Amino acid sequence: MSSKTETQLLNRSVLISGAGSAGQSVGYWLRRYGFEPTVVERSPGPRKGGFAIDLRGAAVEVADRMGILEACRKAAVNMREIRRYNAEGEVIWQTDGNFGAGEGVAGDVEVLRDDLTDMLQESACEGVEYIFGDSIKSIAQDEDGVDVTFAHGAPRRFDLVIGADGLHSKVRELAFGPADQFKRPLGLYAGIFTIPNTLKLDRQWLMRQMPGKMISNIDYGPGKHTRGLLVFSSPPLDFDRGDLEAQKAILAKAFDGDTTWGVQTLLDGLRISTDLYFDEVTQIHMPRWSNGRVALIGDAASAPTLLTGQGTSLAVVEAYVLAGELKAADGDYQIAFARYEEQARPYAEQNQRILTDCPEMSVPATKEEVDRREERFRLLKDGSNAVDDDDSAGSFIQSAANAIRLKDYEKL
Repeated sequence: MSSKTETQLLNRSVLISGAGSAGQSVGYWLRRYGFEPTVVERSPGPRKGGFAIDLRGAAVEVADRMGILEACRKAAVNMREIRRYNAEGEVIWQTDGNFGAGEGVAGDVEVLRDDLTDMLQESACEGVEYIFGDSIKSIAQDEDGVDVTFAHGAPRRFDLVIGADGLHSKVRELAFGPADQFKRPLGLYAGIFTIPNTLKLDRQWLMRQMPGKMISNIDYGPGKHTRGLLVFSSPPLDFDRGDLEAQKAILAKAFDGDTTWGVQTLLDGLRISTDLYFDEVTQIHMPRWSNGRVALIGDAASAPTLLTGQGTSLAVVEAYVLAGELKAADGDYQIAFARYEEQARPYAEQNQRILTDCPEMSVPATKEEVDRREERFRLLKDGSNAVDDDDSAGSFIQSAANAIRLKDYEKL
C-alpha cells in the first residue's frame, strides 16, 4: 500500500472522457486543485446543440464558485412563459418560465447549451489538456495506474480515469460492463432539433401531451434558437446513431397521420433540420460509481433523462464534489471516490425520482390519463382550491435541485 505522500505524487494525472458539462467542469476543478487533467472528446470540438439547459439550486452555487455565474446570467434566455395546449389548440394552463416555481433558492438561470459549453471551455482551458477527435479504446488498470489506448492517438498511462461521456459511456462499458444492466428505460424515444420560428414565439415554451406522446415548441428569444421536441412511446428500437435521415424517418412515422394541434409544425421543421439529436429516454442506475481507479460522473453514472431538465445540474454538481473530494483526500482515490458517492448519490437519486413522483413530467399512456391531466391543469389555471399546487413540477424540481449541501473544498 502506498503512503499518503506517494499517493499525492502518483494520482495527479487524470484522464477525463467527454467534453460536455460534466467533463469540462471536473477538468476545471481538478486543475484548480493542482491535478493534471486531460480531456478526450470524440467530437472534433466541444459538443453543441440541444435544448437550453437549467442551472438550478446547488448547480447555481457551483457556477458561482467557478466564476461563471455572472456570464451565465448575461447569456440567460429568460424564458417568459410556458403554455400547455390540448388537441384543439386551446391553452389549458400557463405559467412562468420555471414551471411556476419562480427563482430557486440560489436563483435559477437558463442558458443555451452552446453558451454554457463556451463558458466552461474558456474557464477550463488554461492548464487543461484537450484532445478532440479521439476516444478511449481500452482501459487496463493496476495498483499504480491505468494504461489507456485510444482510437487514434498513442497509448498513455494515467493515475486515474473519469468517465464523463454520457448515457452511452464507453468508460462505463470498459470498467463496469455492458450498459443494459444499468439502464432503466422508460419505453420512450425523443428527438430534439432546431426549427424555424414559424409561430412567432418570444421566449415561450408550448407543450402538449397525448397518449404515449409529447410535443414541444420552444423559442429562446431574439438571436437565439427555436427548437422542437418530439417524444413517443415504443418497444426497443434498433437504429443507426450516425444516420440522421433514418432517425428522422423513425420520428416522422411515429407521428404520421396526426393532424391535431402542433404536430405538423414540428414535422415540417424536422424535415429540414440538420442538427437532430435522437435517442432513447432512459435513466442510469448503478450499484456503485467507481471501480478501482475509474469513476463516473453525470449521465454516465446517474442519468435522470432529458425530461427532468436536471441532467446538466447533476453533471456540474457531481463534477464539483468528485474533484473536491480528491483534493480533500490529497489524491487518495479510494477515500475520495467513496466520499464522492456518499455525498452525491442521494442528490442524484432524488433528481431521478422527478419522473416517478411528479405526474406532470411523465408522458401519459392513455387518452383517459390525458383527459384527467388536462382537467387538472384547467383547475390550476382557474385557481381552483380543488387542486394542491404543492405537488407541481416546479415544487418537485426545486426540492431535488437543492437536495445537497455543498462543502467548501477551498477551506479543507
